[in-house]
Amino acid sequence: MAWVPIQFWPRLIRLLNTVSGAIPALVIDTRPVWEPPVQTNGFIDFALPYVAAPLQTLRRLPQSSLLNDWSALRSAKLDQVAGLAIVATSPASVEALQGMPGLSEEIATSLVRRESPLFAVGAASARYLAVWASSHGLAADVHAPANDSGVQAFVKLLGKTSPPYPCFVLLESTSNQPDLALSLRENGLQAERLGLYERLDCPLASHLTKVSLPQAGHVYVLVSSSSLVGRASSELRQAGLDPHEVRWLCHHDKILRLLEAAGFPHRYCIDNLDPGTILAKVIELSRMND
Repeated sequence: MAWVPIQFWPRLIRLLNTVSGAIPALVIDTRPVWEPPVQTNGFIDFALPYVAAPLQTLRRLPQSSLLNDWSALRSAKLDQVAGLAIVATSPASVEALQGMPGLSEEIATSLVRRESPLFAVGAASARYLAVWASSHGLAADVHAPANDSGVQAFVKLLGKTSPPYPCFVLLESTSNQPDLALSLRENGLQAERLGLYERLDCPLASHLTKVSLPQAGHVYVLVSSSSLVGRASSELRQAGLDPHEVRWLCHHDKILRLLEAAGFPHRYCIDNLDPGTILAKVIELSRMND
């Protein structure tokens, strides 16, 4: 979809639905949201019915304790390795950092002094980290796997960089599995985990009790984490929806493979989860009556 000012999106979508034969559709967005809740991204005003049904809420840890953690980490590691390098493990990890100006400035200052490289586990995380870097005067050159994401892709990427290696500081959720840190250590590299935020589960069904399903139309479900696919499937059933019938939307191959393994036939990977990209894909699929 070519770029169109957001104020014209509702009119454009109504036009596309009229002239293209698109069937009715409902978009259920299960992406986590930050506490306190923020405004929805505007779908609610569009011709396409949209409901925000987050499976989790995200809560930042106290900035004061994280500043102490960063200071201790920096003091312990800087004399042992070739500096520190932060690794964005998800877009949310960067959003967590952006929401804590004091910590954000401390980390940026430390990186500038050592000309430390920036890393991310995937393309989406890299885009977020590049924006953060630019806002602090850092070079927005982020090393990330080109066509994949996850632990193995990231470790493979490091094989293409030149030593001496820094200590990799993983910006994470406190609920993240330790697999990335363990894999780096197994390959002889130093890695430290810096948990910036926690995840709290939310029931999906409570968001869907007043939702009207489209007449003879499709339901599109956005899922942004492989760890949430199982819960999304189970809770869709509880809400009266068959996960084999809904159209699943995701933004990277790991989630797509998990949806395939679960036997869900209608699954689509899109470049990113920006509103314009999502809307364009929903309209395309609705027009195809797929």
